[in-house]
Amino acid sequence: MRIAFIGARGIPHGHSSAEQIALQVGRRLVQRGHEFTVYCRRNLFHDRSPTYDGVRRVFLPTVEHKLLGQVLHGFLAGAHAASRSYDVVHAQCLTNTFQSVLPWLIRRNVVINVNGQEWDNPKWPRTLRHVFFKSAARATLLMCREIITDAEGMRAIYRDRYGRESTVIAYGAEVVQPQDPTILARYGLEPRGYYLVAARLVPSNQIRTIVDSFSAAGTGRVLAIAGGPDPGSAYYQALRTAAGPSVRFLGLISDQAHMNELYANAYAYLHGATLGGINSALLRPLGAGCPALAADTPFNRQVIEREDGADCGLTWKDGNELCRAIRRFEDDAEFVEGLRARCRRQIRENFSWDLVADQYEVFYRGFVERWPAERIRAEVAAQKAKCRP
Repeated sequence: MRIAFIGARGIPHGHSSAEQIALQVGRRLVQRGHEFTVYCRRNLFHDRSPTYDGVRRVFLPTVEHKLLGQVLHGFLAGAHAASRSYDVVHAQCLTNTFQSVLPWLIRRNVVINVNGQEWDNPKWPRTLRHVFFKSAARATLLMCREIITDAEGMRAIYRDRYGRESTVIAYGAEVVQPQDPTILARYGLEPRGYYLVAARLVPSNQIRTIVDSFSAAGTGRVLAIAGGPDPGSAYYQALRTAAGPSVRFLGLISDQAHMNELYANAYAYLHGATLGGINSALLRPLGAGCPALAADTPFNRQVIEREDGADCGLTWKDGNELCRAIRRFEDDAEFVEGLRARCRRQIRENFSWDLVADQYEVFYRGFVERWPAERIRAEVAAQKAKCRP
């Protein structure tokens, strides 16, 4: 099969969900004999070689802007893809729905992973959320015989709101071990001496809840925040003033090796993201054997809770529950250590990139061969059995 991927900044670039799917699924499908092409934003790359790990790269221009950058790039990528004989054009996220209309009109071979609840995401202006993203969701359902959702909770939202079923394919993560103790030393941290927050996708009010709850719990460990609010913003300054000496602001960390080391050596991971669906920022700590204290949502529970009842951490609804959960972790180090192997097992069995690649390969094949949607869903779900012991 010949597959085109629209919606990532490109590969390799950062560790957001779109870039990880493009790279991790793409390289695996190439190894299986497929052709996988990722559209890349030209000005983000100095090295513009035509392939990376066997994955083809097409570089197209755009402007670097929070919203317009991807919208403009998506339109150019959609026009380019329409002129090529791809078997499948995969558009990632509702941001790229309208850019996929042209290849859909010409070839009708577009599949869309709707990603999360962009219409509720406060990072976007209100008009954009309520007009653009809600319209994009309806356009997606019009164009696609079958859509991809990344969590059972997102599947329920589309079923209840729009009366449409979907194929669930979650994101993946790698299983990693501590590798380089010098990385931890650069941030002034000690193994198991800190709780970690990767704040990129956490609403600002949730960061405040985490900081306040951590302080109230009275732990002697450090709270380390990677990423987070703009250091020049008034909110960041107020947060830093209120945080006190137990909070360490690590700044933006774009090196995945550094994040892996931070995850693998943390005592626990604090996850405050609440918007669906499954957040890859919660999967990566588990792959590094880092137990999680996650905001109580259906999407986070799907990651934390195992079918055998042996969960990978605790969930919390508010600051009081988070404070109690931290104290539980502090009072029972043996309990926390017992979670670490369980976390890695959860990734191997339910969220490995090999599994995700298997599921996308089946989905693409079913789409190309025009299987009934019910068969596509059943075949995709059946792939999980391969990862179980």
